Amino acid sequence: MRKNIFCKTTVLLTMAAMLLMTGCGNGSAGDGADSAGSSEVSDNGGALESAGETSENAGTQLANPWRDATEEEVGYITEGYFKIPEGATNVVCSAMDKEGDEKPLYQVTFDLDGNNFTARVEYGAEDYADISGMNYEWTSTDEGKLAGWGDGNMEAKFYRYVGDECADLCTWYDIEIGIAYSLSTVAKNLDGFDIQAVAEAMYPGDDVLLDDFVQQAAQKETFESFDEVISYLTEGQGYAYINVIGHEGDVLAVTDYVYKNDDKTNASIGATLYGEVNGKIRSLGYVGSAGTAYPLAASDGLIYGCNPHSYEVYFFNPDGTGLMMKDDITESYDSAGNVSYYGFTRETNNFDDTVEFTGGEAEYNKYWENYFNAEVINFTVVK
Repeated sequence: MRKNIFCKTTVLLTMAAMLLMTGCGNGSAGDGADSAGSSEVSDNGGALESAGETSENAGTQLANPWRDATEEEVGYITEGYFKIPEGATNVVCSAMDKEGDEKPLYQVTFDLDGNNFTARVEYGAEDYADISGMNYEWTSTDEGKLAGWGDGNMEAKFYRYVGDECADLCTWYDIEIGIAYSLSTVAKNLDGFDIQAVAEAMYPGDDVLLDDFVQQAAQKETFESFDEVISYLTEGQGYAYINVIGHEGDVLAVTDYVYKNDDKTNASIGATLYGEVNGKIRSLGYVGSAGTAYPLAASDGLIYGCNPHSYEVYFFNPDGTGLMMKDDITESYDSAGNVSYYGFTRETNNFDDTVEFTGGEAEYNKYWENYFNAEVINFTVVK
């Protein structure tokens, strides 16, 4: 995972401007603004993606899309997604609900060593989505890997703007489970500052608590048996036993949404996978697809969680402790309707065994045949 921090700008905000918030994922860190030094400033210190968010009528104020995070959400944010660095003060957690998406965009602001930071996280974000909301014409960019995150294999991108004010941004994307992160700070002078060190200090550890309905019901993360996990399911929820490459023994898939598929199976578009690790049953990750037209499927030890324009296949990491993407190939169209394909494939569950996908439509469709030939996971519904 990558490091990213936000901090307060030196621009004074009017009360109206303070009510304006950046939209999530609308700007690209690499695109930059036409004039970074004159960009408007959002409530979290990042430049607004669009000056058009300001009403032409100075007396009209836009509704604040951010809300205070609930006590439960604060636990998810600070225990599962980020660890608040030691010594941080003025920690504030907030959330932005997005229409049609069950999982909000989460944000944490805090002060540390004289700087103000903003960290954001979005579960289920598109590949390498920029959720920072910043819009600078970056002076310099760099890439690297974050210690801790992704066993030290998490690629990160770093951006710096130098002008009347200075801004640092770090973004990273956990491709194994689809989580986008950003961290940024803005200050008068950032000479000698290392945003990477702050991002690495925010690594939450190996036991990442995600938003899982079983854990919520049980109020704990580990279980004695699969039967205990199932005991927390309620009417209409479902479970299924599957075999997955990389994990010894059965894997239990649980879902809180079951529907009748065309083949009459009890299908789902999202499930949390549980397995045994060090004698305890715990969550090993979540797999989801785009909708009921793409139910979760499994075949030959692989799990398919595909989307209309994205072929996604999973197995487990070499330790058998978490989901890992085997194949991730995306179909993308530009404004002229031209299609391109990008992503990677893996023959084994080894990070070094990653091959860039360079094929076209024919090769892409060939991979999709694997999904169509796989069996839809048939869940047992709790009565």
